[in-house]
Amino acid sequence: MTHGFKVEKTGHVYEGIRGHIQELIRKGELRAGDKLPPERKLAESFKVSRNSVREAIRALAERAIVRSRRGDGTYVCASAESTVTDSLRQAVQGQRQRVEEIFEFRRLLEPQIAFLAARNRSRKEMDRLKILVVDQERRIMAGKDDSDLDAAFHLLLAGATGNSVLREVVKTLSHILGETRSEALQSQERRQASVRTHVLIIDALEREDGDGARKAMQRHLAEIERTVFHSESQKEDPTLARGNSAGRDSLRSLPLRER
Repeated sequence: MTHGFKVEKTGHVYEGIRGHIQELIRKGELRAGDKLPPERKLAESFKVSRNSVREAIRALAERAIVRSRRGDGTYVCASAESTVTDSLRQAVQGQRQRVEEIFEFRRLLEPQIAFLAARNRSRKEMDRLKILVVDQERRIMAGKDDSDLDAAFHLLLAGATGNSVLREVVKTLSHILGETRSEALQSQERRQASVRTHVLIIDALEREDGDGARKAMQRHLAEIERTVFHSESQKEDPTLARGNSAGRDSLRSLPLRER
């Protein structure tokens, strides 16, 4: 059953055993009514003490995943599959809530960053933002990950505000903000939306339009969040759709200063 599984000797050993048994149930290798091997065999297979096996079984029994019958052995409960599935579902829901909260934080912070950047950005910073977006599109066309360029765009934008504290905040929290750019949340639709709306932000910065930059950032975050969660209830703003079209056109002709 264990296929030579070896429990890591870090943390509580029994948790590794418990997790492995739950994984076997999730995969369907253990089903309701199946009898687990005796403690001795489990201990030999996992290369752990029988006491650790006993603790793992006790933890599983507390979650109604297995049931021990005196003098008969330990069996997988009929409700075990749904219990494991519910645990996984709760983990996924917890991760979703975490990402939603990070997006909420970004909505509070980044539109104001865009507003200030439109008023304070330098010509050099504008050129660097344009280069980042062009490089981002090239990565996408090549089928490569662009999350580092996406993060660099937002960090550079924070620097363009002229406020060193804002830049430091974005840089310090980059590992948290980066959770919304994880590989699991990426898609071709999301990457393309990122480029399109980055261009809208640049257009507003070029015009030194603070309100326009704020709105462009709000649209950027809304579009990215929509693609991440595939929300059917959130319909695309018609003005954003027009802006996206304009973004595609302007990307091909982003003016860079001659050096």
